[in-house]
Parts: sequence; structure tokens; C-alpha cells
Amino acid sequence: MSIINRIATLGILAAGLAFATPATANLIENGSFENPNVTTGTWQFFTSDQVAGWTGSNIEIWESGFNGVNAYEGNQFAELNAHPDMDGPFGIYQTIDTTIGQTYDLSFAYRARQSNSESFMLSLISDGNSTDSLLNDHVTSGWSIFSGSFIANALETTIKFTSVSPDGTIGNFLDDVKVTAQVPEPGTLALMGLGLLGLGFRRRR
Repeated sequence: MSIINRIATLGILAAGLAFATPATANLIENGSFENPNVTTGTWQFFTSDQVAGWTGSNIEIWESGFNGVNAYEGNQFAELNAHPDMDGPFGIYQTIDTTIGQTYDLSFAYRARQSNSESFMLSLISDGNSTDSLLNDHVTSGWSIFSGSFIANALETTIKFTSVSPDGTIGNFLDDVKVTAQVPEPGTLALMGLGLLGLGFRRRR
């Protein structure tokens, strides 16, 4: 399974820290969409209240191997463009508790289903403000990996995925969504003391 790594700087909430180690528990519940269980060799759509941790539109979950697509992690993954429940784009999100000033790593796997022109929006919502980033670099041939970090500016932060193109019910696979608090090493703490923190959400290789 091919994995495509991208690197870019995006204007979201904050900056990554050099030399930090992401060694804490995942704050995202059911980030690999393993719950509820889907019958082997098939798919099923659920209302978001049936999918642990997630809120928003209907969520379509595929079992690994269905239609020749293997999960990036675990036995299942989600299609953002699910069976319809409304007019307009699909969106799923999760709100986590965050500590103001703490740096968090965010990562997830994403893949196009039908066309390399598919795209979706990643939004970080905090303290009434939303900063968005369009992801349109994924392909049908394998999983791409998003990896970045942000500094929380409120006690809650929402991570949201919203379909953009196509705007129908086909496209944009997601898997292995993770948010972890960074634990700085001693050298990093020294850098922090020097005020070497930048602004902007950073994606890294």
C-alpha cells in the first residue's frame, strides 16, 4: 500500500516545536472507525450518534479489503462522503479537551475513492474561530498522510472534516485520526525559554 507524504505550511492555529516527542495517548476517540463493527467484506452507513466519538453527518464505514481498498490502520476506515442525510456537504467532527498553550500533534490518513480531483476541508475550531485548510493532494492509488501540530488557545478544540469535491456521496476516505499532546524534551524546553515559537499550523514529513 503506497503512502504519500506531503509537507507544507498552513495558516491554522499555531506552530510545531522542534525536537518534541509525541508520546502521549490519542485524544481522538475511535479515530480508526473500528466501532461499530462492519461485516467482513462489505460496508455500512450509520448516523453519527451510532459511531463512537464522532458527531455530524452520516458516516459510511468500510471493512478493510472491500472494493480492493485496505484500511491504513486496523480493520475499518470511513468515507467522508456518506449515504445522504441532508443537502449540501458532509461533515464529521470531534471536540477534545485542550490546555491553553499546549502543543498538540495532529495526524490522519486520507485517500481518494474515485478521482484524484477529490478534496475536503480540515478545520480547527477554537474559541469561536475556525481556520480551514483544503486538502486536494490525495490519490486513488494509496493513502496519503497528514502530519502537523498546533498550539491550543482554548479549553476545547474541534477537529472537523468537510467534503468539498465531489459534493455527492462518493469520495474522501479517512483513517487513523490522532491528536496527541507533545511532551518536550529538555532541549526543547530551552528553546521555548528563548521564545522560538512561530505562528501557523505546520505540516511536516
